[in-house]
Amino acid sequence: MSISASRLALLVALSAILVAAAAGNAAAQTSPDRGGFTLLVNLGVGIQNDTELEDNGVGLAGINFGVGGFIKPNLAILGRFSGTSASYETPFGDARQTSGVIGPTLQYWATDKVSVEGGGGVGYWSVEDESDRGFGLILGVGYSVWNRGKHNLQVGLEYAPVFTEGTVHNFGFTIGYQLF
Repeated sequence: MSISASRLALLVALSAILVAAAAGNAAAQTSPDRGGFTLLVNLGVGIQNDTELEDNGVGLAGINFGVGGFIKPNLAILGRFSGTSASYETPFGDARQTSGVIGPTLQYWATDKVSVEGGGGVGYWSVEDESDRGFGLILGVGYSVWNRGKHNLQVGLEYAPVFTEGTVHNFGFTIGYQLF
C-alpha cells in the first residue's frame, strides 16, 4: 500500500471511530439550538471524475468549510467552499489535481437530523502548471449523529461539479462539525 493510500485508509478509520463514538452518545443529545451565526467544517474522502482525463482519482475531501447565518431555525445562508484533491496515474507519473467550488449556498434542515444544501459559484481545477475556472455547483446532504445545543457532529455527502472545457465531478464523503 502506498503512503498516500495508507494515509487515506487511516483517515477513513479515524472517521469511522469518531462517528461510532458520537453515535454511542446519541442518547445524551439535546434539541438543536439553530439560530444566528453558523460555522461548518468538513473533512473526508474525496473522489474526482475528470472527463478530460477520462479517469477517476481518490484523495482528500476538504477541508470544506462554510460560514453564514440562520434566517429561520431550519434555513441558513452560507458562504461555502467544497472541493477535493486527488492523485491520478499518468504516462508521465502521478499527478495531483485540486478541484472545487466557492460560492453561496442555502442549507435547509428537513428534520432535527437531516440537512440538504445547494448553491452555485465559481468552480476551478488545478493540476501542476495548468488550471481553469468556470461555473460550479455545491450540493450536499448531512446527517446529524450528535448534537448538544449549538454543537453538531454530522456525516455527509457533497457533490461539487466544476464545468469548464471538461467537467470535474467532485464527491466528498465527509465527517464534520457545525456550530449553530
